[in-house]
Amino acid sequence: MEFTRFDGALTDWSVDVLAVGVSNAGDWGKAPAVDELNQALSGLLHEAAISEGFEGKPGQSFAMHTHGRIAAKQVLLLGCSGGEWSGRSVAGRASRFAREKRQSSLGIAGVNGASLSELVTGAELGHYTFDKWKRKNVVMSKLTRVELQSAINADELREAKGIVAGIKLARDLVNEPPATLTPTAMAAAAQAIADEHNFECTIFDKATLEEKKMNLILAVSAGSVEEPRLIHLTYRPEGATDDTPSIAFVGKGLTFDAGGLCLKPTGAIEDMKIDMGGGAAVLGAMKAIAAVKPDVIVHGIVPSSENLVGGAAFKPGDCIEGYGGITVEILNTDAEGRLILADALAYAREFGPSEIVDLATLTGAIVVALGPHRAGVYASNDGMLDALESSAETAGESIWRMPLDKQLRKQLKSDIADIKNVGKRWGGSITAALFLHEFAGDSNWGHIDLAGPAFADKTHDHIVKGGTGFGVAMLTEFARSASTRIS
Repeated sequence: MEFTRFDGALTDWSVDVLAVGVSNAGDWGKAPAVDELNQALSGLLHEAAISEGFEGKPGQSFAMHTHGRIAAKQVLLLGCSGGEWSGRSVAGRASRFAREKRQSSLGIAGVNGASLSELVTGAELGHYTFDKWKRKNVVMSKLTRVELQSAINADELREAKGIVAGIKLARDLVNEPPATLTPTAMAAAAQAIADEHNFECTIFDKATLEEKKMNLILAVSAGSVEEPRLIHLTYRPEGATDDTPSIAFVGKGLTFDAGGLCLKPTGAIEDMKIDMGGGAAVLGAMKAIAAVKPDVIVHGIVPSSENLVGGAAFKPGDCIEGYGGITVEILNTDAEGRLILADALAYAREFGPSEIVDLATLTGAIVVALGPHRAGVYASNDGMLDALESSAETAGESIWRMPLDKQLRKQLKSDIADIKNVGKRWGGSITAALFLHEFAGDSNWGHIDLAGPAFADKTHDHIVKGGTGFGVAMLTEFARSASTRIS
Protein backbone atom coordinates (compact mmCIF):
# COMPACT_ATOMS: atom_id res chain seq x y z
CA MET A 1 0.00 0.00 0.00
CA GLU A 2 1.47 3.34 -1.10
CA PHE A 3 0.97 6.46 1.04
CA THR A 4 1.15 9.91 -0.54
CA ARG A 5 0.20 13.44 0.46
CA PHE A 6 -2.70 15.43 -0.99
CA ASP A 7 -2.54 19.19 -0.60
CA GLY A 8 -5.48 20.90 -2.26
CA ALA A 9 -9.22 21.54 -2.16
CA LEU A 10 -11.29 18.56 -1.06
CA THR A 11 -13.49 18.95 -4.11
CA ASP A 12 -10.44 18.35 -6.32
CA TRP A 13 -9.36 15.16 -4.51
CA SER A 14 -9.46 12.50 -7.22
CA VAL A 15 -9.88 9.19 -5.37
CA ASP A 16 -12.37 6.36 -5.45
CA VAL A 17 -13.34 6.96 -1.81
CA LEU A 18 -12.90 10.17 0.17
CA ALA A 19 -13.32 9.30 3.86
CA VAL A 20 -14.04 12.09 6.33
CA GLY A 21 -13.88 11.66 10.07
CA VAL A 22 -16.59 13.59 11.93
CA SER A 23 -17.49 13.90 15.59
CA ASN A 24 -20.92 14.29 17.14
CA ALA A 25 -19.45 16.94 19.45
CA GLY A 26 -21.45 19.99 18.33
CA ASP A 27 -22.90 20.22 14.83
CA TRP A 28 -21.01 17.66 12.76
CA GLY A 29 -22.48 19.09 9.57
CA LYS A 30 -20.57 22.34 10.11
CA ALA A 31 -17.18 20.65 10.38
CA PRO A 32 -14.94 22.32 7.76
CA ALA A 33 -14.40 19.22 5.63
CA VAL A 34 -18.07 18.19 5.68
CA ASP A 35 -19.25 21.73 5.02
CA GLU A 36 -16.93 22.16 2.02
CA LEU A 37 -18.08 18.91 0.45
CA ASN A 38 -21.74 19.53 1.28
CA GLN A 39 -21.72 22.90 -0.47
CA ALA A 40 -20.13 21.38 -3.57
CA LEU A 41 -22.83 18.71 -3.54
CA SER A 42 -25.66 21.28 -3.28
CA GLY A 43 -26.49 20.30 0.31
CA LEU A 44 -27.26 16.71 -0.62
CA LEU A 45 -24.51 15.18 1.56
CA HIS A 46 -25.90 16.62 4.77
CA GLU A 47 -29.51 15.96 3.80
CA ALA A 48 -28.92 12.36 2.75
CA ALA A 49 -26.83 11.57 5.82
CA ILE A 50 -29.50 12.90 8.17
CA SER A 51 -32.20 10.94 6.36
CA GLU A 52 -30.18 7.77 7.03
CA GLY A 53 -29.86 8.58 10.73
CA PHE A 54 -26.20 9.57 10.65
CA GLU A 55 -25.32 11.74 13.66
CA GLY A 56 -21.55 11.48 13.74
CA LYS A 57 -21.61 9.03 16.64
CA PRO A 58 -18.58 6.72 17.06
CA GLY A 59 -19.00 3.67 14.84
CA GLN A 60 -21.60 5.25 12.53
CA SER A 61 -20.94 5.54 8.81
CA PHE A 62 -22.63 6.92 5.73
CA ALA A 63 -21.52 6.61 2.09
CA MET A 64 -22.75 8.54 -0.94
CA HIS A 65 -21.85 8.48 -4.61
CA THR A 66 -21.02 11.95 -5.97
CA HIS A 67 -22.02 11.32 -9.62
CA GLY A 68 -19.17 13.50 -10.89
CA ARG A 69 -20.06 16.65 -8.93
CA ILE A 70 -16.65 16.52 -7.26
CA ALA A 71 -13.47 14.66 -8.17
CA ALA A 72 -13.95 11.86 -5.61
CA LYS A 73 -16.32 9.11 -6.71
CA GLN A 74 -17.72 8.48 -3.23
CA VAL A 75 -17.76 10.35 0.07
CA LEU A 76 -17.65 8.24 3.23
CA LEU A 77 -18.56 9.90 6.53
CA LEU A 78 -17.22 8.09 9.60
CA GLY A 79 -18.37 8.98 13.10
CA CYS A 80 -15.65 8.99 15.71
CA SER A 81 -15.02 10.24 19.22
CA GLY A 82 -12.83 13.05 17.98
CA GLY A 83 -10.33 12.23 20.74
CA GLU A 84 -7.02 10.43 20.90
CA TRP A 85 -6.58 7.69 18.27
CA SER A 86 -9.58 8.90 16.24
CA GLY A 87 -7.30 9.06 13.19
CA ARG A 88 -6.45 5.40 13.55
CA SER A 89 -10.15 4.53 13.88
CA VAL A 90 -11.10 6.52 10.78
CA ALA A 91 -8.21 5.16 8.71
CA GLY A 92 -8.95 1.58 9.74
CA ARG A 93 -12.62 1.72 8.92
CA ALA A 94 -12.02 3.64 5.69
CA SER A 95 -9.50 1.14 4.34
CA ARG A 96 -11.78 -1.76 5.21
CA PHE A 97 -14.66 -0.06 3.34
CA ALA A 98 -12.40 0.45 0.31
CA ARG A 99 -11.36 -3.19 0.42
CA GLU A 100 -14.91 -4.49 0.66
CA LYS A 101 -16.07 -2.22 -2.17
CA ARG A 102 -13.02 -3.19 -4.25
CA GLN A 103 -11.83 0.40 -4.65
CA SER A 104 -8.22 1.14 -5.58
CA SER A 105 -7.62 4.61 -4.07
CA LEU A 106 -8.58 6.20 -0.76
CA GLY A 107 -8.31 9.71 0.64
CA ILE A 108 -8.57 10.38 4.39
CA ALA A 109 -9.62 13.79 5.73
CA GLY A 110 -11.12 15.29 8.88
CA VAL A 111 -8.53 13.88 11.28
CA ASN A 112 -6.51 16.99 12.07
CA GLY A 113 -3.81 16.31 14.61
CA ALA A 114 -3.46 12.62 13.75
CA SER A 115 0.13 11.55 13.22
CA LEU A 116 1.36 9.89 10.06
CA SER A 117 2.12 6.74 12.07
CA GLU A 118 -1.41 6.65 13.44
CA LEU A 119 -3.00 6.93 10.00
CA VAL A 120 -0.66 4.41 8.37
CA THR A 121 -1.21 1.91 11.18
CA GLY A 122 -4.98 2.31 11.02
CA ALA A 123 -5.17 2.00 7.23
CA GLU A 124 -2.87 -1.02 7.02
CA LEU A 125 -4.43 -2.94 9.91
CA GLY A 126 -8.04 -2.14 9.04
CA HIS A 127 -7.29 -3.55 5.59
CA TYR A 128 -5.93 -6.81 7.05
CA THR A 129 -7.62 -10.11 6.30
CA PHE A 130 -6.73 -13.75 6.93
CA ASP A 131 -8.12 -15.70 4.01
CA LYS A 132 -5.32 -18.20 3.47
CA TRP A 133 -7.68 -21.13 3.99
CA LYS A 134 -10.66 -19.77 2.06
CA ARG A 135 -11.47 -21.12 -1.37
CA LYS A 136 -14.85 -19.46 -1.95
CA ASN A 137 -16.14 -15.90 -1.68
CA VAL A 138 -12.67 -14.42 -1.29
CA VAL A 139 -12.68 -10.63 -1.75
CA MET A 140 -9.46 -9.65 -3.48
CA SER A 141 -8.36 -6.16 -2.52
CA LYS A 142 -7.67 -3.52 -5.14
CA LEU A 143 -6.60 -0.81 -2.70
CA THR A 144 -3.08 0.27 -3.60
CA ARG A 145 -3.00 4.01 -2.85
CA VAL A 146 -3.89 5.97 0.27
CA GLU A 147 -3.65 9.76 0.20
CA LEU A 148 -3.36 11.80 3.39
CA GLN A 149 -3.35 15.45 4.28
CA SER A 150 -0.35 14.78 6.53
CA ALA A 151 3.24 15.37 5.50
CA ILE A 152 4.99 12.12 4.55
CA ASN A 153 8.21 11.68 6.52
CA ALA A 154 10.21 8.79 5.06
CA ASP A 155 11.67 7.59 8.37
CA GLU A 156 8.34 7.75 10.22
CA LEU A 157 6.64 5.93 7.35
CA ARG A 158 9.32 3.20 7.31
CA GLU A 159 9.02 2.65 11.06
CA ALA A 160 5.23 2.61 10.96
CA LYS A 161 5.24 0.04 8.17
CA GLY A 162 7.78 -2.03 10.12
CA ILE A 163 5.54 -2.09 13.19
CA VAL A 164 2.53 -2.95 11.01
CA ALA A 165 4.48 -5.85 9.49
CA GLY A 166 5.17 -7.17 12.99
CA ILE A 167 1.52 -6.86 14.01
CA LYS A 168 0.38 -8.61 10.84
CA LEU A 169 2.84 -11.44 11.49
CA ALA A 170 1.47 -11.85 15.01
CA ARG A 171 -2.11 -11.85 13.67
CA ASP A 172 -1.23 -14.46 11.05
CA LEU A 173 0.37 -16.71 13.66
CA VAL A 174 -2.60 -16.51 16.01
CA ASN A 175 -5.09 -17.08 13.18
CA GLU A 176 -3.25 -20.07 11.70
CA PRO A 177 -4.87 -23.45 12.47
CA PRO A 178 -3.08 -25.51 15.14
CA ALA A 179 -2.46 -28.42 12.78
CA THR A 180 -0.12 -26.22 10.76
CA LEU A 181 1.11 -23.80 13.43
CA THR A 182 3.03 -26.28 15.55
CA PRO A 183 6.03 -25.48 17.77
CA THR A 184 8.23 -26.44 14.83
CA ALA A 185 6.35 -23.98 12.60
CA MET A 186 6.75 -21.21 15.20
CA ALA A 187 10.47 -21.90 15.23
CA ALA A 188 10.52 -21.70 11.43
CA ALA A 189 8.79 -18.30 11.59
CA ALA A 190 11.48 -17.10 14.00
CA GLN A 191 14.22 -18.40 11.74
CA ALA A 192 12.67 -16.51 8.82
CA ILE A 193 12.86 -13.27 10.83
CA ALA A 194 16.50 -13.99 11.65
CA ASP A 195 17.34 -14.71 8.01
CA GLU A 196 15.60 -11.56 6.78
CA HIS A 197 17.14 -9.18 9.33
CA ASN A 198 20.42 -10.86 10.18
CA PHE A 199 19.45 -11.65 13.78
CA GLU A 200 21.03 -14.37 15.85
CA CYS A 201 18.69 -17.35 16.20
CA THR A 202 19.02 -20.32 18.53
CA ILE A 203 16.37 -23.02 18.58
CA PHE A 204 16.40 -25.79 21.19
CA ASP A 205 14.81 -29.03 20.03
CA LYS A 206 13.55 -31.74 22.38
CA ALA A 207 16.95 -33.36 22.73
CA THR A 208 18.55 -30.04 23.69
CA LEU A 209 15.76 -29.27 26.14
CA GLU A 210 16.37 -32.68 27.74
CA GLU A 211 20.09 -32.02 27.89
CA LYS A 212 19.53 -28.63 29.55
CA LYS A 213 16.88 -30.12 31.87
CA MET A 214 14.12 -27.73 30.91
CA ASN A 215 11.75 -30.19 32.51
CA LEU A 216 8.69 -27.95 32.78
CA ILE A 217 8.55 -27.35 29.01
CA LEU A 218 9.12 -31.06 28.45
CA ALA A 219 6.36 -32.02 30.90
CA VAL A 220 3.75 -29.80 29.27
CA SER A 221 4.54 -31.21 25.83
CA ALA A 222 4.73 -34.86 26.92
CA GLY A 223 1.16 -35.70 25.88
CA SER A 224 1.72 -34.58 22.27
CA VAL A 225 3.52 -36.16 19.34
CA GLU A 226 4.66 -32.64 18.39
CA GLU A 227 8.05 -31.85 19.87
CA PRO A 228 8.50 -28.65 21.86
CA ARG A 229 10.88 -25.86 20.95
CA LEU A 230 12.55 -23.01 22.78
CA ILE A 231 13.14 -20.10 20.40
CA HIS A 232 15.73 -17.41 21.09
CA LEU A 233 16.11 -14.47 18.69
CA THR A 234 18.66 -11.73 19.39
CA TYR A 235 18.81 -8.25 17.88
CA ARG A 236 22.05 -6.31 18.32
CA PRO A 237 22.29 -2.65 17.36
CA GLU A 238 25.09 -1.61 15.04
CA GLY A 239 28.32 -1.26 16.98
CA ALA A 240 27.06 -3.24 20.00
CA THR A 241 29.70 -4.34 22.48
CA ASP A 242 29.80 -6.44 25.63
CA ASP A 243 28.84 -3.31 27.55
CA THR A 244 25.71 -2.58 25.49
CA PRO A 245 22.64 -2.94 27.75
CA SER A 246 20.05 -5.59 26.94
CA ILE A 247 16.40 -6.37 27.56
CA ALA A 248 14.45 -9.60 27.11
CA PHE A 249 10.93 -10.38 25.96
CA VAL A 250 9.52 -13.81 26.83
CA GLY A 251 6.27 -14.96 25.19
CA LYS A 252 4.10 -17.99 25.87
CA GLY A 253 3.96 -20.07 22.69
CA LEU A 254 1.35 -22.74 23.52
CA THR A 255 0.22 -23.61 19.99
CA PHE A 256 -2.77 -25.59 21.24
CA ASP A 257 -4.02 -26.03 24.77
CA ALA A 258 -6.48 -28.86 25.39
CA GLY A 259 -5.81 -28.58 29.12
CA GLY A 260 -3.89 -31.85 29.34
CA LEU A 261 -5.46 -34.41 31.66
CA CYS A 262 -7.45 -31.55 33.22
CA LEU A 263 -9.26 -31.46 29.88
CA LYS A 264 -11.04 -28.27 28.89
CA PRO A 265 -14.81 -28.65 28.32
CA THR A 266 -16.75 -27.87 25.17
CA GLY A 267 -17.05 -24.12 24.88
CA ALA A 268 -13.59 -23.50 26.30
CA ILE A 269 -11.43 -25.59 23.98
CA GLU A 270 -12.45 -24.56 20.45
CA ASP A 271 -10.34 -21.40 20.22
CA MET A 272 -7.28 -22.65 22.08
CA LYS A 273 -5.08 -22.15 19.05
CA ILE A 274 -4.82 -18.56 20.33
CA ASP A 275 -2.87 -19.62 23.42
CA MET A 276 0.37 -18.64 21.71
CA GLY A 277 -0.67 -14.97 21.50
CA GLY A 278 2.16 -13.90 23.80
CA GLY A 279 4.75 -15.75 21.74
CA ALA A 280 3.26 -14.31 18.55
CA ALA A 281 3.58 -10.82 20.03
CA VAL A 282 7.25 -11.40 20.84
CA LEU A 283 8.01 -12.64 17.31
CA GLY A 284 6.04 -9.75 15.82
CA ALA A 285 7.90 -7.29 18.02
CA MET A 286 11.26 -8.70 16.95
CA LYS A 287 10.26 -8.20 13.32
CA ALA A 288 9.20 -4.62 14.09
CA ILE A 289 12.39 -3.94 16.02
CA ALA A 290 14.34 -4.53 12.82
CA ALA A 291 12.71 -1.36 11.46
CA VAL A 292 12.84 0.74 14.63
CA LYS A 293 16.47 -0.18 15.45
CA PRO A 294 16.63 0.54 19.20
CA ASP A 295 19.98 1.24 20.86
CA VAL A 296 19.84 -1.82 23.13
CA ILE A 297 20.27 -5.54 22.61
CA VAL A 298 16.88 -7.28 22.52
CA HIS A 299 16.37 -10.96 23.27
CA GLY A 300 13.10 -12.49 22.07
CA ILE A 301 12.46 -15.84 23.78
CA VAL A 302 9.47 -18.10 23.07
CA PRO A 303 8.91 -21.47 24.75
CA SER A 304 6.57 -23.37 22.45
CA SER A 305 4.67 -26.61 22.92
CA GLU A 306 1.26 -28.23 22.80
CA ASN A 307 -0.69 -29.36 25.89
CA LEU A 308 -2.68 -32.44 24.93
CA VAL A 309 -4.00 -35.69 26.37
CA GLY A 310 -1.84 -38.78 25.86
CA GLY A 311 -0.36 -41.78 27.56
CA ALA A 312 2.78 -39.86 28.44
CA ALA A 313 0.99 -36.67 29.55
CA PHE A 314 2.03 -35.12 32.83
CA LYS A 315 -0.39 -35.60 35.70
CA PRO A 316 -1.91 -33.75 38.63
CA GLY A 317 0.24 -34.68 41.60
CA ASP A 318 3.50 -34.74 39.67
CA CYS A 319 6.48 -32.87 41.09
CA ILE A 320 8.86 -31.40 38.51
CA GLU A 321 12.13 -29.54 38.89
CA GLY A 322 12.34 -26.57 36.55
CA TYR A 323 15.38 -25.20 34.74
CA GLY A 324 16.04 -22.69 37.50
CA GLY A 325 16.19 -25.41 40.15
CA ILE A 326 12.78 -24.66 41.68
CA THR A 327 10.50 -27.68 42.13
CA VAL A 328 6.82 -27.42 41.21
CA GLU A 329 3.91 -29.51 42.43
CA ILE A 330 1.36 -29.87 39.63
CA LEU A 331 -2.23 -29.53 40.79
CA ASN A 332 -3.78 -28.52 37.46
CA THR A 333 -2.36 -29.47 34.07
CA ASP A 334 -4.41 -26.68 32.49
CA ALA A 335 -2.19 -24.14 34.28
CA GLU A 336 0.56 -24.98 31.83
CA GLY A 337 1.49 -21.62 30.35
CA ARG A 338 3.16 -20.50 33.56
CA LEU A 339 5.19 -23.71 33.51
CA ILE A 340 6.78 -23.22 30.10
CA LEU A 341 7.30 -19.54 30.92
CA ALA A 342 9.04 -20.53 34.16
CA ASP A 343 11.80 -22.39 32.31
CA ALA A 344 12.07 -19.58 29.76
CA LEU A 345 12.32 -16.88 32.43
CA ALA A 346 15.08 -18.79 34.21
CA TYR A 347 16.87 -19.09 30.88
CA ALA A 348 16.44 -15.38 30.08
CA ARG A 349 18.07 -14.40 33.38
CA GLU A 350 21.31 -16.04 32.26
CA PHE A 351 21.94 -13.21 29.81
CA GLY A 352 21.77 -10.55 32.48
CA PRO A 353 19.16 -8.31 30.83
CA SER A 354 18.37 -5.04 32.57
CA GLU A 355 14.66 -5.65 32.02
CA ILE A 356 12.56 -8.77 31.39
CA VAL A 357 8.95 -8.63 30.18
CA ASP A 358 6.84 -11.73 29.67
CA LEU A 359 3.55 -11.86 27.79
CA ALA A 360 0.94 -14.59 27.90
CA THR A 361 -2.69 -15.42 27.33
CA LEU A 362 -2.40 -16.74 30.85
CA THR A 363 -5.68 -16.62 32.76
CA GLY A 364 -9.40 -16.33 32.26
CA ALA A 365 -9.41 -14.49 35.57
CA ILE A 366 -7.89 -11.36 33.97
CA VAL A 367 -10.71 -11.28 31.41
CA VAL A 368 -13.26 -11.50 34.22
CA ALA A 369 -11.50 -8.61 35.95
CA LEU A 370 -10.81 -6.30 32.99
CA GLY A 371 -12.94 -7.46 30.08
CA PRO A 372 -11.80 -8.36 26.56
CA HIS A 373 -10.11 -5.13 25.47
CA ARG A 374 -7.50 -4.48 28.16
CA ALA A 375 -4.49 -6.46 29.41
CA GLY A 376 -3.41 -6.68 33.02
CA VAL A 377 0.17 -5.73 33.90
CA TYR A 378 2.20 -6.77 36.93
CA ALA A 379 5.77 -5.84 37.78
CA SER A 380 8.44 -6.19 40.40
CA ASN A 381 8.61 -2.42 40.94
CA ASP A 382 6.85 0.85 40.14
CA GLY A 383 9.54 1.90 37.66
CA MET A 384 8.79 -1.09 35.45
CA LEU A 385 5.06 -0.46 35.72
CA ASP A 386 5.56 3.17 34.71
CA ALA A 387 7.69 2.15 31.71
CA LEU A 388 5.15 -0.40 30.50
CA GLU A 389 2.23 2.00 30.96
CA SER A 390 4.08 4.74 29.06
CA SER A 391 4.94 2.35 26.22
CA ALA A 392 1.35 1.11 25.99
CA GLU A 393 -0.02 4.65 25.94
CA THR A 394 2.36 5.70 23.16
CA ALA A 395 1.48 2.56 21.19
CA GLY A 396 -2.27 3.02 21.67
CA GLU A 397 -2.73 -0.28 23.51
CA SER A 398 -4.73 -0.60 26.72
CA ILE A 399 -3.27 -2.09 29.88
CA TRP A 400 -4.21 -1.79 33.55
CA ARG A 401 -1.93 -1.89 36.57
CA MET A 402 -2.63 -4.93 38.77
CA PRO A 403 -1.38 -5.63 42.31
CA LEU A 404 1.33 -8.22 42.88
CA ASP A 405 -0.36 -8.98 46.19
CA LYS A 406 2.11 -10.98 48.26
CA GLN A 407 -0.60 -11.89 50.76
CA LEU A 408 -1.80 -14.39 48.14
CA ARG A 409 1.61 -16.06 47.86
CA LYS A 410 0.68 -18.52 50.62
CA GLN A 411 -1.87 -20.05 48.24
CA LEU A 412 1.07 -21.43 46.27
CA LYS A 413 2.75 -23.08 49.25
CA SER A 414 3.29 -26.80 48.64
CA ASP A 415 3.78 -29.56 51.21
CA ILE A 416 6.09 -31.56 48.93
CA ALA A 417 7.71 -29.03 46.56
CA ASP A 418 8.95 -25.45 46.49
CA ILE A 419 5.74 -24.14 44.94
CA LYS A 420 2.36 -25.27 43.55
CA ASN A 421 1.37 -24.29 40.04
CA VAL A 422 -2.07 -22.96 41.06
CA GLY A 423 -3.71 -21.35 44.04
CA LYS A 424 -7.36 -20.98 44.90
CA ARG A 425 -10.03 -19.63 42.58
CA TRP A 426 -9.96 -16.05 43.86
CA GLY A 427 -7.29 -13.75 42.49
CA GLY A 428 -6.27 -16.29 39.85
CA SER A 429 -4.44 -13.81 37.64
CA ILE A 430 -2.53 -12.47 40.66
CA THR A 431 -1.41 -15.90 41.86
CA ALA A 432 -0.32 -16.75 38.30
CA ALA A 433 1.82 -13.60 38.28
CA LEU A 434 3.22 -14.46 41.72
CA PHE A 435 4.19 -17.89 40.39
CA LEU A 436 6.12 -16.33 37.51
CA HIS A 437 7.76 -13.85 39.86
CA GLU A 438 9.45 -16.77 41.62
CA PHE A 439 11.24 -17.68 38.40
CA ALA A 440 12.04 -14.09 37.43
CA GLY A 441 13.91 -13.84 40.73
CA ASP A 442 15.30 -10.41 41.53
CA SER A 443 15.14 -9.27 37.89
CA ASN A 444 13.59 -5.97 36.87
CA TRP A 445 10.53 -7.84 35.61
CA GLY A 446 7.10 -7.18 34.16
CA HIS A 447 4.29 -9.55 33.25
CA ILE A 448 1.44 -8.85 30.83
CA ASP A 449 -1.63 -11.08 30.90
CA LEU A 450 -3.25 -10.43 27.51
CA ALA A 451 -5.86 -13.18 27.53
CA GLY A 452 -8.56 -10.61 26.70
CA PRO A 453 -7.20 -8.42 23.90
CA ALA A 454 -5.11 -11.05 22.07
CA PHE A 455 -8.19 -12.10 20.10
CA ALA A 456 -11.25 -10.15 18.93
CA ASP A 457 -14.62 -11.80 18.47
CA LYS A 458 -15.80 -9.02 16.15
CA THR A 459 -14.34 -6.33 13.90
CA HIS A 460 -14.10 -2.72 15.08
CA ASP A 461 -11.96 0.27 14.06
CA HIS A 462 -8.55 -1.07 12.92
CA ILE A 463 -9.10 -4.39 14.73
CA VAL A 464 -10.26 -7.25 12.50
CA LYS A 465 -12.02 -10.27 13.96
CA GLY A 466 -9.43 -12.86 15.02
CA GLY A 467 -5.89 -12.42 16.24
CA THR A 468 -5.18 -8.77 17.03
CA GLY A 469 -1.40 -8.64 17.34
CA PHE A 470 -1.84 -6.97 20.72
CA GLY A 471 1.47 -6.29 22.44
CA VAL A 472 3.65 -5.88 19.35
CA ALA A 473 3.46 -2.08 19.26
CA MET A 474 3.87 -1.80 23.03
CA LEU A 475 6.96 -4.03 23.12
CA THR A 476 8.47 -2.18 20.19
CA GLU A 477 7.99 1.16 21.96
CA PHE A 478 9.37 -0.35 25.17
CA ALA A 479 12.52 -1.39 23.29
CA ARG A 480 12.77 1.98 21.54
CA SER A 481 12.69 3.85 24.85
CA ALA A 482 14.88 1.40 26.79
CA SER A 483 18.12 3.31 26.33
CA THR A 484 16.63 6.30 28.17
CA ARG A 485 15.84 4.09 31.18
CA ILE A 486 19.00 1.98 31.25
CA SER A 487 22.30 3.71 31.99
